Amino acid sequence: MRSLVVALRFLTLFPWPRKPLLSDAIGRSSPFFPVVGFFVGLILVLLNRLLEPYLESEILGIVLVAVLVAVTRAQHLQGLKVTFDEIGFRVGREPGRSGAPEVFGFLAVAVAFLLESRAIEVMGEVRSQGLLLAPVLGFWSVVILAYSSPSKAEQKIAALLDGVRGVHLFWATAVTLPLVIAFSGGVGLWITLWVSLLVLAAGSYLRRHQGGVTGNSFGAIAQLSEALAMVLYASLY
Repeated sequence: MRSLVVALRFLTLFPWPRKPLLSDAIGRSSPFFPVVGFFVGLILVLLNRLLEPYLESEILGIVLVAVLVAVTRAQHLQGLKVTFDEIGFRVGREPGRSGAPEVFGFLAVAVAFLLESRAIEVMGEVRSQGLLLAPVLGFWSVVILAYSSPSKAEQKIAALLDGVRGVHLFWATAVTLPLVIAFSGGVGLWITLWVSLLVLAAGSYLRRHQGGVTGNSFGAIAQLSEALAMVLYASLY
């Protein structure tokens, strides 16, 4: 139970306990990350059921994404912006390149927000499945990245990386896959596969081009994984 509370505190706006989180506690709590994603998904599903009779789907999609951003303290969008700003600055330093690299981050945030809200709008009968499982896959992707990719050498960040081991990834996956199978069957497994490939590809890119992952990389990959899952739920059914 203590590890679940730590995961809630680390990943969401859950306020207790108020004392600082220890890095080893965060690592030990990583198997519960998909469980936290499931709780977040339940909030979105309940809000969807409550508001759907009163709001047009276009507005409802924006409202639900805004709630998701608020519940996660906007950590995912912040990480996405900073990560893509860093990519933009790297591109801007290359010979023959010019412009405003910080635009990369703004565009990444805008595209991710629009993709999620539009995907929710068009999901139709599988909206509840997408809302429930996209946060699960987003938080699961953080565990994959933490286990598979080293932190950036010159930065003392990512306390998460110090504690995540193979056994933590195993249990996080053991939680994620049954949830996916129970609520969306074989199609959900395909979506899970694509999410895992995205995480591995992103980790490889960050290792080659940026020397490893940073704290913001976790938020970025969670955001991208959630967006990909929602788009696939909207497209594959």
